[in-house]
Amino acid sequence: MKITKTLFYKDSYLKAHQTKVIKIEGNRILLEETIFFPQTSTEPGDIGKINDRKIVGLKKEGEEIWHILNKPSVFNEGDTVNLQLDWDKRYNMMKLHSALHLLAGVFDARFKERAVAGAVKSNLAYLVFKHELLDETIQKALDQANKDIEEELEIKTYEDKKRKGFRWCQVGNYIPIPCGGVHIKNTKEIGKLALKEKTTETGKQKLTIEMK
Repeated sequence: MKITKTLFYKDSYLKAHQTKVIKIEGNRILLEETIFFPQTSTEPGDIGKINDRKIVGLKKEGEEIWHILNKPSVFNEGDTVNLQLDWDKRYNMMKLHSALHLLAGVFDARFKERAVAGAVKSNLAYLVFKHELLDETIQKALDQANKDIEEELEIKTYEDKKRKGFRWCQVGNYIPIPCGGVHIKNTKEIGKLALKEKTTETGKQKLTIEMK
């Protein structure tokens, strides 16, 4: 089992890079390093290209990240290849993910309401709470989040000092939240948040947000 160096944690704004091919299995490629964030249950993951071959998916297996191409590669093991990230998709994901952390921080700090789940889906993102929230509370939280966006709060991500591979994200002075995703550096990049939809099922409420 080899370790794929994850460059997206060192620099989430890295759009292109050159690296070596370690292994090829059909249309699956293992690289020495990668700028591509793999899909998870809460994030859509990246797409892009390795040379002229499109990446249609990524699969994390242990410490390896396999790049799945739309058709078999024309390069060989040991070759140096060019990686090109679909930046628009990545940047949108980063902004939405950071927006979730900001809004979760506001709900927790100001209203003692802690989100139990959250996810980024295409151009939308959502938080889940254990019970239904008052409309007034939701609007006040959004107003505060938008105020925080204008105040340009710093967003930090870092690895836990004791648990290898365990990461945190902190927005401004809000409580750090465990997170293995990629984020923007400052809330000013988000723009403005608005409530797209709220749904309640089995006692839980899902708040779907969008960026204006």
